[in-house]
Amino acid sequence: MSTTRTEPTPQPEAAAKTGPIGYFAENPVAANLMMLVFIAGGLASGLLLPVQNFPAMDLRTVTVTVPSPGSSPREVEEDIVRRVEESVVGLAGVERVVATATEGVGFARIEIATFADADSVLHTVRNAVDAIENFPPQNAERPQIELARLSVEAMTLAVSSSIVSENELRLAAEDVRSELLELPSISLVTLRGTRDREIAIELSEEELRRNDLSTAQVSAAVQRASLNLTFGELRTESGGVVLHTVAKRSIGEEFEDIPLITRLDGTIVTVGDVARIRDGFVDDDIVSEVNGAPAVFVRVDATDRQSIIDIADDIRGWLAGYEPPPDVALSVWDDRAQPAVDRMSAVARNALAGAILVFVLLLLVFDLRAATWIAVGIPFSFIGSLLFFGPAGLTLNLGTLIGFFLMVGLVVDDAVVVGESIITERDKGRRGAAAAAAGARAVMGPITIGVCTTLLAFVPFLFVTTPVIQLVYVFTYVAFIVLSVSLIEAFFILPAHLSHDERWSLEPLRTLQDRVCAGIDAMRDRTVAPAVSWSVRHVSSTLAGGAALVLFALLLLGSETVRVIVFDAETNPTENVQVDLRLPVGTPFGTTRAAAEQVVDAAYAMNEQLPGVSFDSLGMLVGNVVSSGTSTVTDPEDPNGSHLASVQVKLNERPVRQASPAQMERAWRRNMGALPQVERMEIRTTGVRPRPTVAYALQHDDAETLGKAAAELQAFLATIPGVYEIADSLSLGKRHIEIELTPAGEAAGLTPAAIGMQLRANFHGMEVQRIQRGHEELRVMVRYPHERRRSLRELADERVRRAGGGEMPLSMAANLTESRELAALMRINGIRTATVEARTDAAVITPDQARRRVVQEIVPELRAKYPGLTVGPEGGERDERAMVETLGLLVPVVLIAMYALMAAFLRSYWKPLVAVAGFPMSFAGAVLAHWVLGWDLGAMSFLGLIAVFGVVVNDALVLLDRYNTIRLENAMLPAIAAASAAARIRFRAVLLTTATTVLGLSPLLYERSDDLIFVVPFVVSMIGGLILSGAFTLLVLPALVMIAEGASE
Repeated sequence: MSTTRTEPTPQPEAAAKTGPIGYFAENPVAANLMMLVFIAGGLASGLLLPVQNFPAMDLRTVTVTVPSPGSSPREVEEDIVRRVEESVVGLAGVERVVATATEGVGFARIEIATFADADSVLHTVRNAVDAIENFPPQNAERPQIELARLSVEAMTLAVSSSIVSENELRLAAEDVRSELLELPSISLVTLRGTRDREIAIELSEEELRRNDLSTAQVSAAVQRASLNLTFGELRTESGGVVLHTVAKRSIGEEFEDIPLITRLDGTIVTVGDVARIRDGFVDDDIVSEVNGAPAVFVRVDATDRQSIIDIADDIRGWLAGYEPPPDVALSVWDDRAQPAVDRMSAVARNALAGAILVFVLLLLVFDLRAATWIAVGIPFSFIGSLLFFGPAGLTLNLGTLIGFFLMVGLVVDDAVVVGESIITERDKGRRGAAAAAAGARAVMGPITIGVCTTLLAFVPFLFVTTPVIQLVYVFTYVAFIVLSVSLIEAFFILPAHLSHDERWSLEPLRTLQDRVCAGIDAMRDRTVAPAVSWSVRHVSSTLAGGAALVLFALLLLGSETVRVIVFDAETNPTENVQVDLRLPVGTPFGTTRAAAEQVVDAAYAMNEQLPGVSFDSLGMLVGNVVSSGTSTVTDPEDPNGSHLASVQVKLNERPVRQASPAQMERAWRRNMGALPQVERMEIRTTGVRPRPTVAYALQHDDAETLGKAAAELQAFLATIPGVYEIADSLSLGKRHIEIELTPAGEAAGLTPAAIGMQLRANFHGMEVQRIQRGHEELRVMVRYPHERRRSLRELADERVRRAGGGEMPLSMAANLTESRELAALMRINGIRTATVEARTDAAVITPDQARRRVVQEIVPELRAKYPGLTVGPEGGERDERAMVETLGLLVPVVLIAMYALMAAFLRSYWKPLVAVAGFPMSFAGAVLAHWVLGWDLGAMSFLGLIAVFGVVVNDALVLLDRYNTIRLENAMLPAIAAASAAARIRFRAVLLTTATTVLGLSPLLYERSDDLIFVVPFVVSMIGGLILSGAFTLLVLPALVMIAEGASE
């Protein structure tokens, strides 16, 4: 076949045959109108699609939350958690129940089985919990049963001031929240870093005793007096008149005049006579600062279908006209929309550079007309696919972006293969629409089958329920849409554009094209053809060479010269770096604050040491934990407490910041030094809270045995270099005072329950009312004042009311014994459980290496030492195992379907195996590319391999189809000659497919911005895999055909 631009002898012109391909080839107007509809519709749809950072994820979890204020973890476990657990374990559709009892709340996380319907399981769980008798217990609130979901942060504002009071700062933040909620695009706004409001009726013990009143009596009087009550209707001649009282109080001072006692002399004792009314904040200690100034964070969340860019634009527009109160500053603390904008801009920039390179390459080989329309077909497939994103429920996010990258190779392959086939038909002498239709039909079968096999490869991932792997759901939908549009463009639109015979290229471009084509032909005839001839005559040597490359790649992996790190912090996109601290429950607020300030000092030291300026803004929150980015709405752990703290730095843009988030994490950790009282420290470099890379669940009926085993496992992990942030779930909780009735107390008619109820009312308080004030619901509590609840001496001096009247000292009525129990009690499927978690430093050790050491060295020892102990994976490893189990069931079915599809098309039982034999070679190419360029294999690397596999199958099917055609046209031609001829004919298409894809992706290879650096391993896999898969298609595949033909015969 000659590709120089000499005019071939025309063959008798045959009209384009009937059918869609022939129709569009002969009707460019119809093709252009179709193209216009796809482009205009795609662009319009793209502008209307919501833009998000991450796609919506189905956590496939039902949560049951039962608040029980003032209850200990042990009480919550006995009265709430175990009863909920017993009612739901074993229900249809329930895979696992993880229940946690903490102070004041019982929580159950019910994981839904793989093939179960989430709404059906939610309904079943609700019915089961509602059927529990005498539930919830006294002092507990109604169960909250819902499907777990993610909250998605769009933007967080900081309201700060070093001058105004806490109340004024809170009022300023509430004003910001109210005005934001008036914007039509915003419906979810929360305040963080501030105490909740509360009305406290703080009783004077002396006044209560003087008036012979109890806390319960005052509470009952307030409840009776502060309410709105409708008590009927008068049906008068002029109409109905509703009768009701309007007595519900809404501010603190209105409670003062509520009567408690009316004496015979007419004097009245009111609430104000026995109590001090404080309309302020709850007693929790919270410090929230931005760059040293007190601050309140206003977080705006987006719903599943909202565009964070639209929300951010609305907020910026509102900020431009908003004037904060005097001495108060309002600033953007965390803008989650900007990374999405930057990411889209970076993709557009790299896509433009890649498109120019692809066009230049095509222009060197094809006429200007062909080069233009083949190049246009590539972006057309992606733009046109946007037309169907809305109906498919897709948005523009990181998942769809990766899906586009996955399809680049196949889209380029389809356009180039069809274009090259049409040019080949024209070189044979055909003209006009006949050449275009014939060229498209020649490759329609193998390309369509190749696309179908690629789509089948994604099907198993639709049944993987792990939230992170659910990103592949999006890839599947994107693949189906993009490849469908690509086929429409390749078979209906491109032939119409290439049905014209006149050339667009002029001198000197025409001469350059002829020279390049002549060079390609010379390389084919002088180098490739002899190599193919040698490979089919020396099958064993050819296969040995391919096997050697694959074994070398496996050796690189086995020796960990190329490491496997599924989720590498070095390539995670991020805008902030955050440190979360957890000290023992009950730790004094001052101790926690000192630890947080040590972390702050380490951050500033890190900023001085690293090149550039890593950050300019720093936020500290003590008594609370910052929840940023994407987080679970329902969490079993209370985000408030004097033992919690967070420090977050807001990263500068490059090139002002020169260090990567992972480098910052290491430097920050190094500068912190020892934090002796900190139980758990977690450094986050992503918007999503990372799961521990090493995590195990230990189960045993005996709590003491469980504690010992967990301690030994932690001690072992501490000996492994590169393993850090080691923690377990067995943290001690607050100190407890247990009350045991004395003989004197029994003689006075007291019971443990009676004493407990009095102490609860006085010290924890009794909730008498809830008031809706603006957008916030606040509680009205009746109890002792704060200073009366600060020491054990105050408790010892307490007097309790006897059943028959009068009082007696608590110290006489009961013995007080101090104890301490765990802060959280965990159970999995009804068995007491402890978890041990840790993270690994990828620069020192991989998660797999650490897990192997645990399984091989310590787990057998623990099982032998503690009979009955079970140790199972949790966290990321459990997710990976669940994924493998699901894929293990579905992948064989999909492989059989792929095999059947290819076997029917190729009319052979053996040739489908030949078509997929290129997978090991492309895998070896990817590993070798990672080795040469110094990258670790990660999740994006494996996605790149999936993209390469689609191209491998496509190219192999086209070559095998060409081989079958040659054998059918000349049955006497030996198989060895037919295989060589097929490889020779396919050389230019394989070369162009590989070269255009590699060139199109090459700009991303040098991308180092935080927005797209995570894509680089994907590109490395594609480039390395495509280069070796191209060599496989031309050299190894013909040799395998010889083996297949021999087996067939």
